[in-house]
Amino acid sequence: MPQFMAQWQKLGYTYDAVYSGFLGNAEQISLVMEAINRFHRTDTVIIVDPAMADDGKLYPVFTGKIVTSMRTLVQKADVITPNYTEATMLLNEPYTPQAPTTKKIQRLCKDLTTLGPSQVIITSVPCDHDKLKVVCYNARTMIYDEYVIPRIPFATCGTGDIFTSVVTGALLQNKSLSATIRWAADFVSYAINYTYKAGTDSREGVQLEPCLSYLRGLQQQK
Repeated sequence: MPQFMAQWQKLGYTYDAVYSGFLGNAEQISLVMEAINRFHRTDTVIIVDPAMADDGKLYPVFTGKIVTSMRTLVQKADVITPNYTEATMLLNEPYTPQAPTTKKIQRLCKDLTTLGPSQVIITSVPCDHDKLKVVCYNARTMIYDEYVIPRIPFATCGTGDIFTSVVTGALLQNKSLSATIRWAADFVSYAINYTYKAGTDSREGVQLEPCLSYLRGLQQQK
């Protein structure tokens, strides 16, 4: 990758955003940080999905060292999109499966901005038994917002990647953070529900392509 990045620099390539998702180890995190250092401009948006944990525990491929490395990467970001578990880990706070109060989740958002990013989105926040929240906070405007979505009884891989990809596209189209979380959450919910109703094996991930027309419809809404 360093050789590729050097060539891109030589060719004068520039980028509107640098966006990272699942990173398997500290070395890959270092490569993303190098990409940020090479290609960051004043108008480049740095978006980090600190994908490393869910349901109160790290993914089996990781040890606790990944949290320290991820905090370093988060310092470089403008926008981060942790799930609720990852948000607590980044702040070294205990995780509980019970629904947090609005006051607590607002504090988590504000505390995450002290790590570096000015905008925070937290997904999969426990809510009612059949619902989840997506919340956001913009430290520049001091605006907090939340969006409640149905909890679908189907867990599969890749949903966080899709969510943050839609977030990236929305922000590059100058959507507000509040509009962005609704756009991304609605699309991911639709895609998960479509995949669930199709009887897809959860190990195969989301059926993304058949759902893209729905995303186009969201994009065309005012």
